[in-house]
Amino acid sequence: MDELKLIEAAFAEPEPTPQAAATGRARFLRLAHEAQASRPARPRRGWAAALPIRRVALVGAMAVMLTGGIIVTQVSLGGSDPHTPGYLIAAPPADAKALLTLAARAAAGQRDTVPSRGQYVYTKVLAQRSLYTKDESGATQYTKVLASEERWEAGDVGKPWLSREQSLSATGPAPRKYWDRGIVDIVHESSRCPGKPVHTRLGAWPTDPVQVRAKIVADTGEEPLRIWRTLQSLVRESVVRPSLGAALYEVAAGLDGIVLIGDAVDVAGRPGLAVAMDEGNGTRSELIFDRTTYRYLGERTVNIRDSQVELPSGGEYTQKKGTVTGTAVLAADLAPGLPEVSPKASRMKIPC
Repeated sequence: MDELKLIEAAFAEPEPTPQAAATGRARFLRLAHEAQASRPARPRRGWAAALPIRRVALVGAMAVMLTGGIIVTQVSLGGSDPHTPGYLIAAPPADAKALLTLAARAAAGQRDTVPSRGQYVYTKVLAQRSLYTKDESGATQYTKVLASEERWEAGDVGKPWLSREQSLSATGPAPRKYWDRGIVDIVHESSRCPGKPVHTRLGAWPTDPVQVRAKIVADTGEEPLRIWRTLQSLVRESVVRPSLGAALYEVAAGLDGIVLIGDAVDVAGRPGLAVAMDEGNGTRSELIFDRTTYRYLGERTVNIRDSQVELPSGGEYTQKKGTVTGTAVLAADLAPGLPEVSPKASRMKIPC
């Protein structure tokens, strides 16, 4: 007899008395033994054969665990500890400081990207840029360009680096020839000074928030907006060294003027939470974090009102409210070497 049919029959019957249960159990075991004896011998599958039944038990246990997590996190408006069950479904942080505290915890749990000999530090971001062109009458026109930016920086001194850009799409009146130049490779070759790749530059920074703040203030002074701008630049690079990112978020949490943006979207279209500061020039700059893991997604600058932009070619252009520029981090990892370089690649010396 098929064991599955026996199981179905057992569950379909009304709940038995203790005596009937004992009799039924003995009957079940006898019939199962007879069915096994009548089946041709075959190799044993080991413990894997028990997985389907065990999986049912595990699902039940997981449901109990998640329920407990919901109860715990609902009473913690600032989010729960990332090392406890249920933290991914915690209530949203109450303010910018709470979000940065959670982001610091998340970053502290990540590994730094440290290359071994011969390896490269690889990063990839999606960038949203502004392109200004003129129409036939000489009036300035605005086009939004979305581009991929990749970079391979050598872990060894004296090895070449590679940066690669490719415009992916554009929204606006600019002809394609102005924004689509295909794959643009730049090979950075060794110069008289060795140059320091990002992981080496950042490796010289401490990870104690007090020391990090002191190092920044030594260059910027105590003005919150100037500290914030330096933090933005360092956070963008620290995707390869999350241990520094954790300290940077804690420094940012102590700044006056930061606010929480509860509904932010990075330039890759990923929803998140943001910490922002008014730049005082009609724009707001933001650091965006994943809504559940609190990992850094990217940064953006948003026009909060119509404002004047000075053009590289001279003159000004009125940038409309809601215009966005920024970058979204898509990858930060190690690579064994450089990819094939375009034959049209430009070459320049590694900056000191």
